[in-house]
Amino acid sequence: MPRLPPELASRQDPAPEDPVTRIGQTANIAAIDELGCGDWTILHEYKEGAEGSRCSYSGLLSPAQVDGAIKQSGWNVSIGDGSPGFTQSYDNGEVITTYDRFGASGIEPLLYSRDFHGIKPRQFDLSEEFRLFHHLYHDRHNDRYIHVDDRGNEVIAAEVAPGRVRVLTRLLRQYMAARQLALALFFDHRAYADVDIEAAKIIYPSISRGTADRCYSFHVAEITGRAFSRLIGKKIIAPPPITESGIWPYEKGQHGQHAKFIIGVSEDGSPIIFSCDHEALANYFGANEGAPHYLTPVWFTRDVLAKYYDNPDKFSVEDGYLRCGSLWGIQIDNNLPDHVVAYLGDLGRDLAYEEQIYWKHFNVTSSDRQPSDTNFRRSFLAEFADPSAPDLVFKQLYTQLNEAWTGKLGWPIFRPLHEADAHILKQLRVPISESIGECENQILFASSLFGVGGNDRPDPHPLT
Repeated sequence: MPRLPPELASRQDPAPEDPVTRIGQTANIAAIDELGCGDWTILHEYKEGAEGSRCSYSGLLSPAQVDGAIKQSGWNVSIGDGSPGFTQSYDNGEVITTYDRFGASGIEPLLYSRDFHGIKPRQFDLSEEFRLFHHLYHDRHNDRYIHVDDRGNEVIAAEVAPGRVRVLTRLLRQYMAARQLALALFFDHRAYADVDIEAAKIIYPSISRGTADRCYSFHVAEITGRAFSRLIGKKIIAPPPITESGIWPYEKGQHGQHAKFIIGVSEDGSPIIFSCDHEALANYFGANEGAPHYLTPVWFTRDVLAKYYDNPDKFSVEDGYLRCGSLWGIQIDNNLPDHVVAYLGDLGRDLAYEEQIYWKHFNVTSSDRQPSDTNFRRSFLAEFADPSAPDLVFKQLYTQLNEAWTGKLGWPIFRPLHEADAHILKQLRVPISESIGECENQILFASSLFGVGGNDRPDPHPLT
């Protein structure tokens, strides 16, 4: 029997930095437990160096494929497999040609690897169905995919980078639940070290392991005079119940929750608080008698609008209305100098719970204040009413003048803003705070709007 080298003979549990420990791939074996767990799941990774290489891949298995896959440590699909094509078989001497959506293996990729024979660089494409399922936006500049939730929040859902592709585990599990497909995570790790090969084989003999959710094989060998080990296998993660899909009709979250707001003051001066659940409020048709009315005004400081003004690419603060793209919108009274008013029922109907919590931070008592006359005429008298707040009046007149001038003379009196400056008109407002910096910014915004539109005039231009 070969004898251990002196430096290893006295060690029962070699330190992690020892070359022989690297050969044993102790850390890689322990890491199998963590595959597919945590915030991110790695769909593909490849790293190579002088001490070895790490390679991983993934695929989706139907229930019928799981039993066969878990019985062997080899990969069931290789990088580059899974693209549509034809296969042929024989039946009584007759050639049968079949179109296979996911190639001969039948395992559905989450990631498609495409090679262009050296003419173009290798490309990894995230599954189209996964992208469409979660309605992901492809940020091509950074090669990542963005998920926009119901509130308009942007979350990085997947990243495609050289040597690694990963997706948010939460979104991946939802997709698995909807499709009722299991996730197979394949790995093939190799480690090299300048150690005695026979001694390494004694410490780490070849093994093969298999449980209900994983299988792998490990062996130590020699190549070109150097010891190396190979760990190859897979971990299979069963899909969650279909009710965990996260989309209609299986949405989850805080849709049933409603924040409580101050709607008045009691005789002893304490605030009166009530839920904004619009289905629990009174209305003009006799619902929920004794409860506050749906149209109970709720008061907020103007600071509530700051985050919306500061994100003009996503939000738009308009005369009497706040909107987030085409996702959601709520009627507001922003024609007051120091406050913003919204109706209690609208807060519960039109805002997500998380957004209600944000608004709650700015909630104040009504004191002896009254909503604007503009809002009263629009909401209760069904009349058209011009805005009264100075910034809203200015925006209305600025737009009307430019449109009228263009319609009469064929060119705008004010030069159109560059695309990079399109946010200026949306962000222009009466300063929310008394900050000098905000005041200066608003002055700059206002001055930017008054570039005379001479560059757009016909030449020669008739002035009369």
